[in-house]
Amino acid sequence: MNGKFTIVLKSPMGPKEGFLYLKGMNSSIEGILECLGEKHTFSGMISEDGALLLKGILKAPLGEEPFMILGTIEKKVLTANFKRRNESYELSGLQIDDNR
Repeated sequence: MNGKFTIVLKSPMGPKEGFLYLKGMNSSIEGILECLGEKHTFSGMISEDGALLLKGILKAPLGEEPFMILGTIEKKVLTANFKRRNESYELSGLQIDDNR
């Protein structure tokens, strides 16, 4: 699964727009979450039916902390939860063409 998604993270500070870049072979996947003014790397797994689990490190003004994205990709639509600490936020996205 390779792709670029335009995303919206519904945070307590309001909706935050960004991009999610995925690159992988078979069930292993890695990429970059570009949101909240930074680029955050992650790795994880995606199943044949589009279920995904991604884990990475969030670069925040007060330091770094782990995050997890748990969701699905179906027909180029990403529906997920972004989790950090004991908080969970809705994350949605749409796969777009990436002419890199």
